[in-house]
Amino acid sequence: MEHEIARACAQGLSFFGKTNRLISHELKNVLAIISETLGLIDELIELSETGMGLEPGKLRSLSESVIEEVERANAIIRNMNTFAHSVDEIVGEVEVGQSVKLVMELCQLESAAKRTKLRFEKSEPCVLHTSRFFLENLIHHALVYALHGVGPENEIRVSLSSDEHGVRIGFAGIACNVIGEFPTKKGHLLARIVGAEVSMNPAAGELTIALPKKMDDAGIQNLISKD
Repeated sequence: MEHEIARACAQGLSFFGKTNRLISHELKNVLAIISETLGLIDELIELSETGMGLEPGKLRSLSESVIEEVERANAIIRNMNTFAHSVDEIVGEVEVGQSVKLVMELCQLESAAKRTKLRFEKSEPCVLHTSRFFLENLIHHALVYALHGVGPENEIRVSLSSDEHGVRIGFAGIACNVIGEFPTKKGHLLARIVGAEVSMNPAAGELTIALPKKMDDAGIQNLISKD
């Protein structure tokens, strides 16, 4: 088990790096839009210096555009900081809904590229004793899989349900017949570490991750406690 955890940690570094690349790319897009908008404002100012009247409505629209992008950048940075803190505690109490929503936000660029909407169906808070980082890695792996085989509605719906045994994360709107089986080797590894059971219902276009109330963290604790 410790060997599997070590492999998952190596894959986790790749996931961490890829996610940060996506975040930096999204921030770069925000800066490009702000730069372009400020350029337009500068052009309007130069025209006004030649005697052409300034249009307050136009300036207000451009100013609001900059404010919107600043707010978008702040949201991206908040997500980046939240994601960075996912490795602070290798195992602990995790509110699954927060992790799901975070990963969905991090997948916005990928969903936009697929012209697919990601929709989270509201639920009651679901708390587990698990590894937040490995759980978010597994959720991301499942979402990317779903985006590669989105159904005709172009919408992936993510839901949560809980009972005395644990929490179930459901992904609906998948055209399971056009993509390979899930979980992959990586998915199997991540599911094993957090004690999850992954199942698919091709007829319904659904993928489900069932998580226990408390994962068996003995292997992880043994690994991180070694000198």
